Amino acid sequence: MRSRDREQTRRRLLDAAFVEFAAYGIGGARMERIARIAGCSAGLAYTYYGGKEELFDAVQSEVVDAAFVQFDAADLAGYAARLYDRQHEHPEFARLATWHRLERPGRISRSAEIDAIRQAQDRGLVSRRFSAEQVLVLVLAIASMWSNAPADSSDHVVRRQTVEDAVRRLVEP
Repeated sequence: MRSRDREQTRRRLLDAAFVEFAAYGIGGARMERIARIAGCSAGLAYTYYGGKEELFDAVQSEVVDAAFVQFDAADLAGYAARLYDRQHEHPEFARLATWHRLERPGRISRSAEIDAIRQAQDRGLVSRRFSAEQVLVLVLAIASMWSNAPADSSDHVVRRQTVEDAVRRLVEP
């Protein structure tokens, strides 16, 4: 029973931290606020994660990465469209990604995705006009370019199609 409580507390901390970091980033987030939302003490939050940076990284790897769409180097256009959909449906993911780029650049390795793009390039599925690293950065940028702009349902459909078409043209051999 004790390990279940520990896991529930850890999960509550991650969920609360996700909301806090999406709203305020690392610099503006407060461990005391996260702990209060999670229903525990700030001391316990520090026991579990050590500090804000460690908790931010845990949120990134355990909440965001788990909730995001499956990466597919053979279908980068579809991946970008699904990523756009996720950010449109859940803008907090886009905000957290923005904070990550600002406050933790280069902290999370995307080497698996880069390797997959290289393999797709070797198989002739993805253009070699750009390096695998550049392709990944461009795909992510295109998928998130409207993440902070409001859209009604008709805008969303057009924007999604634009994202998909742009990435398809970018990577076509």
